[in-house]
Amino acid sequence: MARVSGFQLTFPLRITVFAAALLVSACAASPSAQKNQNDTPRGSQVPRWVTDSAAAYPDREWLCVLDSAKDKKSAESAAIASLAQVFRVDLVSVTNANQQFAQALNAVNGDKTAVSSETKDFAQELTSSSNVSGLIGVQTDSWTAKDGTVYANARMNRRECSQRYSAMIRENERIIKHLIEEAALQPETFDAFELLEFAVSVARVTDNLQSLLSVLDPSAIGRRPEYGNAEAVKTLALNAARSIVITIQAAGDSNGRIVKAFGGYFTSRGFRVNASGTNPYLLAAVLVLEDVDFGNSENKFVRYILNCSVKNKDGVEIFSSSESGREGHITVEEARQRALRRAETSIGSTGFTAHFDAYLASLIQ
Repeated sequence: MARVSGFQLTFPLRITVFAAALLVSACAASPSAQKNQNDTPRGSQVPRWVTDSAAAYPDREWLCVLDSAKDKKSAESAAIASLAQVFRVDLVSVTNANQQFAQALNAVNGDKTAVSSETKDFAQELTSSSNVSGLIGVQTDSWTAKDGTVYANARMNRRECSQRYSAMIRENERIIKHLIEEAALQPETFDAFELLEFAVSVARVTDNLQSLLSVLDPSAIGRRPEYGNAEAVKTLALNAARSIVITIQAAGDSNGRIVKAFGGYFTSRGFRVNASGTNPYLLAAVLVLEDVDFGNSENKFVRYILNCSVKNKDGVEIFSSSESGREGHITVEEARQRALRRAETSIGSTGFTAHFDAYLASLIQ
């Protein structure tokens, strides 16, 4: 009998359980939904699932795990944790994948990404509700022995839950296919890159679902989705990034420091900077350093103003930003150097980087 005590569970795959719930309702959504209808009072007749779980829940129909603890909550948590171990769920990677997908899903445009409003509504509902380690349709029972020991089981119906996983996988495959097709219509653009980045998020979630399904239904092991896997989709996104070239110009720069700061942002995301390309984007920046007179102050102050604009291959401005800051020192030269360093730092953190990231995310809204 597997035993994992004191394990507190969250629901890392909650966001992935979208359209399938609209398609199949037979499988329970969570232990809380079950209300443990088969719980029995302390000291009553021992349930069959305690003495012979294989007979109570045959393996051909159920995936069932037992555990025990000193109280009901701990026993059920331990049983659920043991059930999750059967699936070999990597909680960290699954949680990260679903958090990224949830963030993207909350902002996407249904027409461009093929994500329906019903899917988004249901995903939002699951985000705010509790569930079981990403396992859909988990049911639990508990029983208290005369000595106070609480026994619990956690189980999933193979057929019913396999149907739900299969439906979710099919829906995700449809979305991924649509995103790849949309990206192909917009080569060498930030739009294509963002669509494929979203496809990567969906694919990672779907890979997880496929792994869970293969445990419930071993016959699903040989089936592979049309898109391949998340790594294959990630390769498409990386290739899309490499096809994008940005030419950077910065008036008022000092030894290329501002150009380098902008370039660092783009190269960190896989884009190419100041390289040869058929349809390069143009980032034009202007840095101004100006003295600021505060009268009788012992320090000297210099303000920086940094404006930038990004234009596409047709010369149309698609993004612009402006920021400024002030630095002081006992000498004007050092104040100027500090202002320049602050401008560099801002580009890679709260300034340009933050604003352009938001712009990219807006491309699929």
